[in-house]
Amino acid sequence: MKIEDLLAALPEQEVTIDVLREKYAKGDEATAHDIRLRVARALASVEPAGRQEHWQGEFVWAMENGFVPAGRINSAAGTDIRATLINCFVQPIGDAVWGHDEHGTPGIYAALQEAAE
Repeated sequence: MKIEDLLAALPEQEVTIDVLREKYAKGDEATAHDIRLRVARALASVEPAGRQEHWQGEFVWAMENGFVPAGRINSAAGTDIRATLINCFVQPIGDAVWGHDEHGTPGIYAALQEAAE
């Protein structure tokens, strides 16, 4: 079964529309397509001027065909919100409770303190 057929078979649910509007829609945006256009435009904006339109189309196509960017990207890309678009951070934790392990990797409490800074 093609993705288009799967998407067409899924009816919109009120809860998904509410979440979309509350968390991701900005300004006059009312649909997932509106949000995808904003995000695609923002992502394509770093490409050379002559290639931005092409990449905007590629990004919209990807999102219309099942790719879902991270929540921070959907929320902030293409807006004046001053936030990171990174959705996840990885903190190495060594084999130590306090201080650092023999390789210099912070133990659990040192890593927690570093993450809080």
